Amino acid sequence: MSEEQLVAALGRGELSALEELLDRYTPYVSSVAARILRGRQADVEELTADVFLAAWENREKLRPGQVKGWLGAVARNRAFNLLRAARESLPLEEDALLLEADGPDRELDKKETARIINGALAQLDRPQRELFVRHYYYGHTVQEAALAMELNLSTAKSWLRRGRERLKIILEQEGYGHEKAGDLQADG
Repeated sequence: MSEEQLVAALGRGELSALEELLDRYTPYVSSVAARILRGRQADVEELTADVFLAAWENREKLRPGQVKGWLGAVARNRAFNLLRAARESLPLEEDALLLEADGPDRELDKKETARIINGALAQLDRPQRELFVRHYYYGHTVQEAALAMELNLSTAKSWLRRGRERLKIILEQEGYGHEKAGDLQADG
């Protein structure tokens, strides 16, 4: 069945077309979700099912030649929404920020440290914050994060550099030492 025939059959509400859609695109949708929701297989499976339910509910919006892109965009958006909902507070590992070993962070408990880091991250622009969290918190390479956010690699590197500089200033204002914060290296 061609994609044009598939879209037409979906538009008529044929369940066999939904089955064909599932057979054809489940691996793709699952891989999009899995790249974003690393290590959360149950969430990937649930999200994949939700994407196809959304496709069925919005079948009149599907157009031949755009089905895969539509499914991928819905999967990406829903996966990021799931991550955002799960990380109301964006805890970053202290070692990712290379905080001064003998500085005030030793006296702060994890909750206070998380509060300060979350406050610092909240001051970044939303796309810059998303890139920063993808790279430092979720462990995506710069290239993976740039690809997922549809950014040029050099733009992503520049945003990370500026984000580190901005976070360094914010953390210094919160009482974190500056010697180690200045040691942050550019990402490759």
